[in-house]
Amino acid sequence: MFVIGKIHKHEHTFFLMKGKLLLCSEDGVKEIEAPFYGVSSAGTKRVAVALEDTIFVNVHPNPNNIKEIEQLEDSFVVSSYKDYESYKLLNK
Repeated sequence: MFVIGKIHKHEHTFFLMKGKLLLCSEDGVKEIEAPFYGVSSAGTKRVAVALEDTIFVNVHPNPNNIKEIEQLEDSFVVSSYKDYESYKLLNK
């Protein structure tokens, strides 16, 4: 299985709790194996290829205690690099 992630607006932590992945990004391809944690920079988009059954967790702060999925996605991700550049300009 593979997953194409969205572009994250903010730096955040992620954890690989179980399994093994290939993570593909602008920085190249990296194989990671649980247990693993990392920090994803703002503006990062990845493709993940599961090499085993996998549990992967992104951790984002939610200071406003948002519960609606659509609002959470609006807070944390954008769909295009053009949208990300606009977001950065508006939030300097």
